Amino acid sequence: MKAALVLAPFVVGAALGAVASAQAQTASTGDRASNTLDLFGVAPSACVLSPPSSAAGTNASFTAQGAQGVVRFTQFIDPQTAQPRDAVISLGFPVVCNSAHRLVVRTDGAGLTRTAGPAPAPGFRDSLGFQLSADWAGLSATGQSSSPTPINLQTANGAAGLMNLTVNITGGGAPMVAGDYAGTLVVEIEASN
Repeated sequence: MKAALVLAPFVVGAALGAVASAQAQTASTGDRASNTLDLFGVAPSACVLSPPSSAAGTNASFTAQGAQGVVRFTQFIDPQTAQPRDAVISLGFPVVCNSAHRLVVRTDGAGLTRTAGPAPAPGFRDSLGFQLSADWAGLSATGQSSSPTPINLQTANGAAGLMNLTVNITGGGAPMVAGDYAGTLVVEIEASN
């Protein structure tokens, strides 16, 4: 948040002139003079979203990399069945927002997808969806990674604290094709103007 101090030149000049007159009067007559100086400030709407400060999960870990982070699923699939395993991670994002705002979590709508390779053989898959949930400022929402905007929360007031975002993968189903899998989440806090 920035604060600006605005002093109108004519007020300052008048105040300085009054002070000079008051000092002359005070020195010679003992009378007292006073003047008022009005101060004005502006606090524009602002939101700050910091990288996660806490992480807890099962079959998943978080590593901070500057303003971004990486979630790794420890044992993505069962080595006996090639089916995905259950995994969950909860991330705490420090947030300060001094006005009405909204929280948006975006994905590419694909979930976790295999980064390269031919189409999967029949009975196998090369993408895996997951569920998201967010708790912030007394509100909560859930959504699926298959939606480009699974979470969109509007908050009528300012708020500060930890926004909790949970990524939940349900195991089972068709086996996964071998390879590297990746997905992207974008978390945004936007002040309302």
